[in-house]
Amino acid sequence: MSIGMTYDEFWNQDVTMVRAFRKADELKRQRQNEVLWMQGLYVREALLSTVGNMFSGKGSTPIEYPKEPYPITTGQVEEKKEREQKSMEERMKADLFALAARMEKRQMPKEAHPGTKGGEMNVHND
Repeated sequence: MSIGMTYDEFWNQDVTMVRAFRKADELKRQRQNEVLWMQGLYVREALLSTVGNMFSGKGSTPIEYPKEPYPITTGQVEEKKEREQKSMEERMKADLFALAARMEKRQMPKEAHPGTKGGEMNVHND
């Protein structure tokens, strides 16, 4: 009766129903175990991001609580990978644009360089 069957279902219904109820109970317990495990992960993250940061040394990078839930399904995992990939590409693009801007800023026009003539140094002042 602990697997969800009533007394009447156990004694008066089809015998194969016992296997189905047992399997359903097994799946229910497995799901509950996974929920509790995930809850433990979130508690761990909360403790790390609070108490862990309190005791970390100065200058160390603070631990942050996750900004979004952990992905559970295959679709969620793929979606997260795609978002991370796109984010990384955007950061790389921004870094390249910033590098190009710094390099462009360092280059001065040829006429602004004193003592140059057509890109060559004028050693003799004639």
